[in-house]
Amino acid sequence: MLIYIIIFMQKKSMKLIVGGFVFLLLFSVLTIGFDGNTSIRNVIGVYEGRTLANTSWPMFKHDLNHTGLSPYNTSGNNGTLKWKFLTGGSVYSSPAIGVNGTIYVGSDDCYLYAINPDGTLKWKFLTGGSVDSSPAIGSDGTIYVGSYDYCLYAIYPNGTLKWKFQTGDSIYSSPAIDRNGTIYVGSYDYYLYAINPNGTLKWKFQTGAQIYHSSPAIGSDGTIYVGSYDGYLYAINPNGTLKWRFLTDSYIDSSPAIGPDGTIYIGSVDLNGGYLYAINPNGTLKWKFSTGLGSVWSAPAIGPDGTIYVNADNGYLYAINPNGTLKWKFQTGEYTSSPAIGSDGTIYVGAYNATIYYYCVYAINPDGTLKWRFQTGDYVYSSPAIGPDGTIYVGSNDNYLYAIGPQPVPEFPSPQIIPLFLIVFIIIAAVWRRK
Repeated sequence: MLIYIIIFMQKKSMKLIVGGFVFLLLFSVLTIGFDGNTSIRNVIGVYEGRTLANTSWPMFKHDLNHTGLSPYNTSGNNGTLKWKFLTGGSVYSSPAIGVNGTIYVGSDDCYLYAINPDGTLKWKFLTGGSVDSSPAIGSDGTIYVGSYDYCLYAIYPNGTLKWKFQTGDSIYSSPAIDRNGTIYVGSYDYYLYAINPNGTLKWKFQTGAQIYHSSPAIGSDGTIYVGSYDGYLYAINPNGTLKWRFLTDSYIDSSPAIGPDGTIYIGSVDLNGGYLYAINPNGTLKWKFSTGLGSVWSAPAIGPDGTIYVNADNGYLYAINPNGTLKWKFQTGEYTSSPAIGSDGTIYVGAYNATIYYYCVYAINPDGTLKWRFQTGDYVYSSPAIGPDGTIYVGSNDNYLYAIGPQPVPEFPSPQIIPLFLIVFIIIAAVWRRK
């Protein structure tokens, strides 16, 4: 191949040689970065009819199944502060990450914040109440989020209002977007709402009590799952009719998560202590796991090997095998958030230890040992979000959004491209000298 190139270049003018080099240069620039972690499909997938943004963390618990599992490796995250951004109130909201790396998060100061990847403010949008709801991002970049002012907001990527839809009470629940673009969100007025992409009501389904923090998850067949303070987990058909409901021993504040086999996992605040329930897709009980006296407020997460992770307010994070047996438990502290998991299996969760007054984010190895912990200034109810470089984003009641992870490193051309540059450059230099 090299001999052919040399003969070809000896027969042609230097203009053609230079032109060929420029072509190779442009081709290389266009292909840099499209390696095993970034494909053309990943970049343009957002324009292929997807209704949830194709980003590293587009909604609460990462995906419609609420697995909390990131496709990105976080093994290089050593738990150091990258930056922190001050809002005007407590940050209960869990962050979502947009197409260009913008981080969206709500605050009790009534604003939704858009924060650049370097930790500077991009814009903020004022609602009429506290924003504990976590944003969901559509494929066109629209950000959907609920507020205490009873409204679900749709906000353009530039921070202006697209529309708002009013429910009958405050929205603490976080929205989900199905494949048809329908937005689902629970309200404290007892209803689960299905809202069309243009902001009009598609249908609403009444439960027996408030839908507080329980946020809808969506199965592969389009079934919507949500918990209510009446103690039921509801399975609702895409047309708004009841598929089935499952009764726990007490009210549900947890959000459901769906396993790869369709099993639905959800926690409850039972009268005799806490349980994690595993429910078959037909609404029957598969198993339930007791956390003793610890109520389960948080949403479970599902690891790459199928392990279910859930926090209880007795101060433990539980790792539970898919058959319902205990794998291990790790003592964190009371008032814990919902876990997030890197593709390497590291579990991230916020906690407060009332004994030593320690507020922190824990990174826990897949075997249940401590990897590191990062101290914040107050409670961490916010569930962490994971960026494509392994950065952990999480809010705290100290009014800050934290970015935890290594400092960014300069990007260089793909190593596969560099030898091509060198070969072409050496050949051109040799031919030029012979001329």
